[in-house]
Amino acid sequence: MPLATASGYYHLATGTQHAPTRWPRAVPLIASVLAIAAVMFLGAASQHPQASALYMQVPSFTRGVASARTVGITSQPPQGVTGPSKDTNVGRKDSPVMAGGLASLFGLDGSNIPRGVKMPGWQGKDVMIPNGIPNSKVTQALKMFTFPTEWPFTPEDFTRFDENDDGFFYDAPRFVTHIDDAAINSIKTFYKAVFDQAPQGEYSVLDLCSSWISHYPDDLNAKRVAITGMNDAELKSNKAATDYSLKDLNNDPMLSQYEDNTFDFVTNVVSIDYLNKPKEIVSEVHRVMKPGGMAIFSFSNRCFFTKAINIWIRDMNDGPGHCRIVATYFNFAPAGGWKDIRCVDISANPVFSDPMW
Repeated sequence: MPLATASGYYHLATGTQHAPTRWPRAVPLIASVLAIAAVMFLGAASQHPQASALYMQVPSFTRGVASARTVGITSQPPQGVTGPSKDTNVGRKDSPVMAGGLASLFGLDGSNIPRGVKMPGWQGKDVMIPNGIPNSKVTQALKMFTFPTEWPFTPEDFTRFDENDDGFFYDAPRFVTHIDDAAINSIKTFYKAVFDQAPQGEYSVLDLCSSWISHYPDDLNAKRVAITGMNDAELKSNKAATDYSLKDLNNDPMLSQYEDNTFDFVTNVVSIDYLNKPKEIVSEVHRVMKPGGMAIFSFSNRCFFTKAINIWIRDMNDGPGHCRIVATYFNFAPAGGWKDIRCVDISANPVFSDPMW
């Protein structure tokens, strides 16, 4: 996603009353293409030939060794939690009628949107993303785009309204979801398409900026699912994970706990917009990824705006622009290290659900 990064919905703030801001989105059908886009950074060249990374507006995303087994996300909350809840839906206008019968009647439920995008996947093999929107401005964001010859961002681009220690902000666990069910199902569908390309029970995944869920498919069959995040209680409750580590990537962007060429996939879901050292982090993702692997970073149009970087919050509904921001990160981190950088819009319903890029 050139010039765009994932909105960090995985990062949970202290206090259930502090919810991510939902920025207004255009309701007209014309704006329906603004949804969940995904930038795919596939197959690395140079040091890691064929290392792949996929950026989904997602995606994704991005974030112990166990015997081969099926691990997945259940609908049940962690022990001691009454049930999965959602943060305040700021700005959402729900209409039971329009979201149901009339929406379907007028084609506003997303059912009339052409779907299916083919792109390079794991080990450079073509993969069909069944819920990708081929004609979306997000999917087409890199079509006529030329990467700058030098790193285009300034230190001011990565400043935030709240520069206090992130550890305080994420200190209290919040067992909530930060994107709606339609968006979650969209990213699951994307993950399933690419994960199914790898040998089942043998591949490894790293989820960056994770929480109590990773939005992976329910039938996930990975050998290892390593996750990093900032809240111990949330990470311990992630049923998909085989191992976890506490990590503040804004304080230390190095993934020194992981060896070179370790993971087949690295994911990051709605969190790229909080990272103030993206070049260092993406370079580390390249280092820990196996040749031919995929990096999948996804985002939407919601965030804790006080913790999001300046360049991101200038226009929260600019899906194509955010995709170009993120794609540019990958283009330079390291230079020549990634190939097949792609974007894809996988939004379920551009009118009534959270976008997924």
